[in-house]
Amino acid sequence: MYEVMSGDTLAWKAPSPRTSGTDSGPASPLSGDGGVVKILKVCFCTNNTLGKNFKLVKCDSSWQIRAIIRSILISGRLGPNIEYAGCYGILLKHLKSEELHWLHPDLTVGEVEQRYESHHVEAEWRYDLRVRYVPVNFLEKFKDDRSTLLYFYQQVRSDYMQYHASTVSDGMALQLGCLEIRRFYKDMNAKGLEKKSNFELLEKEVGLDLFFPPQLINSMKSKQLRKLIQQTFQQYATMKEDDCMIKFFETLREVVSYEEEVFPCELVQGWSLSVELVIGGRGIRQRTQKNSAPVFMADFKQIKKIQCLPQSDGKALINLDVEGAKQRLSINVATVPAAENMMDLIDGYCRLEKNTDDSVIYRANKDAPARSSLPDIPSSRDTSTLRHSMGSDIYCEILDERPVSAVKYGIDRHDIVLGRILGAGFFGEVYEGVYKQADGERVNVAVKTCKDCSPDVMEKFMSEAVIMKNLDHPHIVKLIGIIEEDPVWIVMELYQHGELGNYLTQNSDLLTNTTLVLFSLQICKALVYLEGVNMVHRDIAVRNVLVASPDCVKLGDFGLSRYIEDEEYYKASVSRLPIKWMAPESINFRRFTAASDVWMFAVCVWEIMSRGQQPFFWLENRDVINQLEQGIRLPKPENCPPALYSLMTRCWSYDPRERPTFTELVVKISDVHKMEKEEEEERGRGLRERTRSTKYFEPKFKFDEPPPKPSRMKPGRFGNTLSIGLHIQLNEALCASSPDLASPSEYQSPVDSMNSLTLPVRSPRRRSMGESEFMRADATSRGDAQRLWQQERHHMQDTLRMQKEQMMEDEKWLEKEERRLDPMGPEETTSPVFVDSDGENAPPVKPPRLAAQPAPTAELDRSDDKVYQYVMDLVKVVVQLKNDIPDLQPDQYITIVKSVGLALRDLIHSVDEILPTLHDSVKTEIEGTQKLLNNDMAELISKMRLAQQNAITSLKEECKKQMLAAAHTLAMDSKNMLDAVDQARVRANLAKPVAP
Repeated sequence: MYEVMSGDTLAWKAPSPRTSGTDSGPASPLSGDGGVVKILKVCFCTNNTLGKNFKLVKCDSSWQIRAIIRSILISGRLGPNIEYAGCYGILLKHLKSEELHWLHPDLTVGEVEQRYESHHVEAEWRYDLRVRYVPVNFLEKFKDDRSTLLYFYQQVRSDYMQYHASTVSDGMALQLGCLEIRRFYKDMNAKGLEKKSNFELLEKEVGLDLFFPPQLINSMKSKQLRKLIQQTFQQYATMKEDDCMIKFFETLREVVSYEEEVFPCELVQGWSLSVELVIGGRGIRQRTQKNSAPVFMADFKQIKKIQCLPQSDGKALINLDVEGAKQRLSINVATVPAAENMMDLIDGYCRLEKNTDDSVIYRANKDAPARSSLPDIPSSRDTSTLRHSMGSDIYCEILDERPVSAVKYGIDRHDIVLGRILGAGFFGEVYEGVYKQADGERVNVAVKTCKDCSPDVMEKFMSEAVIMKNLDHPHIVKLIGIIEEDPVWIVMELYQHGELGNYLTQNSDLLTNTTLVLFSLQICKALVYLEGVNMVHRDIAVRNVLVASPDCVKLGDFGLSRYIEDEEYYKASVSRLPIKWMAPESINFRRFTAASDVWMFAVCVWEIMSRGQQPFFWLENRDVINQLEQGIRLPKPENCPPALYSLMTRCWSYDPRERPTFTELVVKISDVHKMEKEEEEERGRGLRERTRSTKYFEPKFKFDEPPPKPSRMKPGRFGNTLSIGLHIQLNEALCASSPDLASPSEYQSPVDSMNSLTLPVRSPRRRSMGESEFMRADATSRGDAQRLWQQERHHMQDTLRMQKEQMMEDEKWLEKEERRLDPMGPEETTSPVFVDSDGENAPPVKPPRLAAQPAPTAELDRSDDKVYQYVMDLVKVVVQLKNDIPDLQPDQYITIVKSVGLALRDLIHSVDEILPTLHDSVKTEIEGTQKLLNNDMAELISKMRLAQQNAITSLKEECKKQMLAAAHTLAMDSKNMLDAVDQARVRANLAKPVAP
């Protein structure tokens, strides 16, 4: 019946009456009953060479769309042995107006011309072959039809790149792109992309835009993108082609519903109810709200007839006769084309489920068109069993059938014993209870009940359970089960520590910063998971977080039952919203996105670090938005780590696009938690050391009082106690005499701070009479005690006087250095050249120190010392930053910070040049200092951005101080770098002493 002609065109051969059906006459165009012959160009998605993604089909006006589809399938262009021909359909698309029409298989080419093509120029139409009718568990069913599986994968991936790639997160875009690279280059070595030449081939010859959306490629530098691709690719480097496709479908399903189609319409049952009709392999379902779970309405095997009735107002009414229903299902659709597309979709699933070509669409006053003979598609399937299974018994089972997930979570009410009332939720009371599991184990549970069991309320109440049953994360509240009979219950795991808000208030004195940051990190991880499944929480607050253990919290309350005070919510229309937690776009436009969740998460972190305080408790709800519009944000909580508060302020950017993602926040908060944990361990070690050193001392001895009388002291303890007391007094005296040492983060000159901080607080050396000698001393008489006291006091006074003399000499040296480095001074030069007393170039010499500790800057020959030169350049730039910041506009900060970065880059390069000449034992220390400098630079950039964001807020000056403090730290660490390099060069005999 068919012959493949040149140019991939199918020619129609009419059977000759003189020959059998297998013989055919000469190929010639026909015009009689079949009409004028035409050639249809049908496009599809394949991995073939460019220009081969279409098929030319030669036909006439009597051909049905079904015949065109089957002619393409048997041609082999999509692959061999196609079993699921009923899954395919043809989409007619007008290229200029984006007008779409799904063509029913019973339509003829002539009817398509009359209905659609006649309204526009023929060349403006395109025929697309697509998999439209996707069976449930298609991955399992398509194992017998690999050609259809591959074609559907190409179709879904093409739609993703064209319509959805810009909406997914960077992390998901990387995953999907790397999966396609692994699938497409299935023979490539697992470590192939680690080679630079292979990656450059992929980037320049093939093109990264074939795998990744332009937004991702343009959002970062090439080197950074390459590193991310290589790291992500390693996760899938050993996967097979089919595994890559399965993983792609599973990952994309979290953000794109490619197995179903959604139609906005109205259900007509005496009144009109606006709904979204969700049609897919699982049947016909409806949902009344955008984010609510769809409710099952009918199975395709139950549908007996579909009829479309055009209305006078341009709308169309679809009537569905459903077996077992008391009345027909009437659906009001906005346009007739939309109604036709919906009918075609339902009819296609009915044909697929019943494995027949018979349509359930009823068209009044329409004769059945004469069908062309269809090419047979070879199939090894035995369909007799499927046809036999369409009896009434199966239909009865379908009527009572519930989704598998609902059955899985269904539990018996008799297995639950209710206890006291925990609180009142939005729909009813919440009880404490005990649930007896099938294995006999008893679990404490929280039972949410619903007072009003009307269908609308029930749907909203059950939507939380529908959401929760699909969630599985260690920091999300676990759903135990659902009782769907009246009264409806939602049963969840109960955590004895209760809500996080109350827990913070009750244990405020016991909770450390490490634990509070850990709680924030765990909540953020839960939100990363929710974002991955394309879910917006919309109510992130400590009241909706439960404490499972002292080191584990779980996020709960997904938009329904709220244990809150009335004043925390602002009533707008029929909903109550947590105004003080919401982002500006959510307050103004009721717009809830992942970015608005980021804002709410930062407010929740503020609650945690404030140990349970309510945000903006000093404002009324109506005043909050005005404060946010003016740029006013929540202040930094006491004892909150500055790095964490900096992240919080980024989350409170007015523009949602400028807020960080949850994935980025997890990384940053993990770093903060690590730092807090290390500091806590360091404090613990210090406390243990102090405890060990004082465990023999009298605990109630007061250092500010005269020594007790010998008769009241235990022998052998006086010496130790006295030494420790004077040591502490000396440290306090030094800190009091040098405020910069006591609080280096105060606003001051970066150069002053750097040099003052390089002066170590010298611990007073004990006298030659050691601790053991004090223990052996005879302290039984008052005279001996007084003599020892006077000796120790005189010794400490001498040491303190020596320290003060050293500090005065250092201050003179610092003044000299500042005058030399001050760019506004009269002696400013383009490069830091110094002139000594003999008129020759030489570095400044610090006054000699009396202590044995070496000077921070060694007295070496600096004539060819690039490291020294670049350190001084960096310090000079920091001084310039300190002088210029007060007069600069926020948008000009980046220029001077960039100059600091360039100076740091030169310093790092100069150290890299000399690093190979140094001994391996010191390389680790120097490389660690280099990493520290890079971290300092990153911190300076972060503080600069923070200062820019808060340029018009009350935090303006505080942010400037933080920025200058970060610059000061950078300069100080560069000085430490120079010291480390100097010491390494002295050990390696590479340093030259300064010329006498």
